[in-house]
Amino acid sequence: MVQTSSRSHAVTKGQHRTGETTATKSAVKGCCAFLLMVMLGACGTPRDFTIYQESIGEFQSATDRTASVALDYVQSINTFERGYELKLLREDPSRQLNISKLSEPILSPQALAARDRAFGILKQYTQMLAALAESDVSERWKSASERAKISADTLLTDLNADSGILGSLPIGDITSPLKVISDTIATEILNAKRSTALDAAITKAAPAIQEISAKLREDLAFVVRQRDSVKQLEVAELTIRYAQAQEAGNNTARLNTLSKIDQALEARTQSLSTLQGLIQTLDQFDVAHDALVRYAKSDKGPQDLSDLVTIVRGYSDSAKDVFDSFKRLNAAASS
Repeated sequence: MVQTSSRSHAVTKGQHRTGETTATKSAVKGCCAFLLMVMLGACGTPRDFTIYQESIGEFQSATDRTASVALDYVQSINTFERGYELKLLREDPSRQLNISKLSEPILSPQALAARDRAFGILKQYTQMLAALAESDVSERWKSASERAKISADTLLTDLNADSGILGSLPIGDITSPLKVISDTIATEILNAKRSTALDAAITKAAPAIQEISAKLREDLAFVVRQRDSVKQLEVAELTIRYAQAQEAGNNTARLNTLSKIDQALEARTQSLSTLQGLIQTLDQFDVAHDALVRYAKSDKGPQDLSDLVTIVRGYSDSAKDVFDSFKRLNAAASS
């Protein structure tokens, strides 16, 4: 009886130990599963990060398109008005030559170069984000970050040196936000891990990017006014010719001028539509960048990601529409 009791006690004790071990293992597994769930919740799923990468890629491509159209308009600010004055001189033998309209540019070469490089900073910033999002290899995005920093620093130095020759347009106020971007790239991004670097790049540079965008949009609004004033002047000149032909009873000249008025009005409408669309696309650049900032600061839940994708896609579609419209206008003008 004693032996049986001891054996039963030993079996019971062994079962108890086995139960403890099983319970401990279950607890450890449960704890690990919970920690893994927390980590995945904090970091987002690989699929989520892939979509995040794609959104940044779309943002970068849209910005490249927007900048290329805007730069073409800004760079042609001098030749556009000069070309129209030459056209008037060719068509009207009695028109007096005003040499200043042909020889004095609205913007100096230095001022045009400054605007070109300011748009370049925006493009390099988005290219840096895209490079950072695309690959785990640090050297690729580190190189992109360093290029953006060098460009920002160089432009900052040149703008300060050339502040007296940039004219009255607002681009000269861009030096402060460029310094922020330069310092952010230098101190926050180069030494960070990729996911942290993305959040740091987007969040820290946000105020500077917003200010640069606002200044460039003001600049572009000036270009729109200048271009439209020339288009209006063209319509006004044709209206005078129409009245002269009508008064002289020259029906052929009158109808010919009427046809030109119709063409000029149509060209003005299309040009104005494209230019206004370009400014709206710059507005959407701000909205899309704000969405990137919100996502960088968010818990990166499904709704956060969905909002980001929707906004960036809208910006991308708008940039493509403006780019295509610009190409159609250029093709029509050269035909």
